[in-house]
Amino acid sequence: MSSTGVIGEYSAGGVVYRRTAEGYDIVAVQRARHEDWSLPKGHIEAGESREQAALREVKEETGLDAQIVGELGEVVYFYRRREEGLVRKSVYHYLMEALGDKLGNPNWEVSEVRWVPITGAYTLLSYENDKGIVRKAQTFLNTPTS
Repeated sequence: MSSTGVIGEYSAGGVVYRRTAEGYDIVAVQRARHEDWSLPKGHIEAGESREQAALREVKEETGLDAQIVGELGEVVYFYRRREEGLVRKSVYHYLMEALGDKLGNPNWEVSEVRWVPITGAYTLLSYENDKGIVRKAQTFLNTPTS
């Protein structure tokens, strides 16, 4: 714990896309513990760079290999964990091109993985922070935002 009583937590992930005849699809994951829809992401492990963590988490949660094509920025939010108290969470997001189409099977962390049209992600994703990152991805890919 820091001297301010706030714990720092760091994750990485982002928007994984594929090009389609209609534009772009992105991957969304339904997290088993939270029953929400979000972008693939997870904790940065000791000795890992942000980029390495983002690529590893995408592979673990979606089954996809991907390559990073750009940075989409950092999202910071706070939440309270019962035992430890206040947590300041930083999530570093990247735009990643999928190197395949086949999604992985559900696992202990993810109950469903789905390709969705990038413009349809706004109705599926549970968090405004994720929707903001998708808007940045659309700007990067030069596609209209909703």
